[in-house]
Amino acid sequence: MEIQAAFVTGAFDSTQEIWKKAIEYLGIQNTDGRTHIKRMGTNQIQIFQYEEVDKKSIFESSANHKAKVIASFTGREMGNKKKWVRLKS
Repeated sequence: MEIQAAFVTGAFDSTQEIWKKAIEYLGIQNTDGRTHIKRMGTNQIQIFQYEEVDKKSIFESSANHKAKVIASFTGREMGNKKKWVRLKS
């Protein structure tokens, strides 16, 4: 039984290309800039969103801001493509 891919990218695509496919898959509009991608490794990414950010502390370390994970994905190379599968949260 083949695992259903959430989205497919090129095997060597940049984080930006992966980000575009992931937010398209999730249907996210990142209009306020609170949603971010974090590469956990070569084949793992996490999409997370900062909670309300105090405008006075916008230049502080992002480690001080509360965030929630929206989705996690793992990728598997298949030739010159990489299939990304959403992990259960």
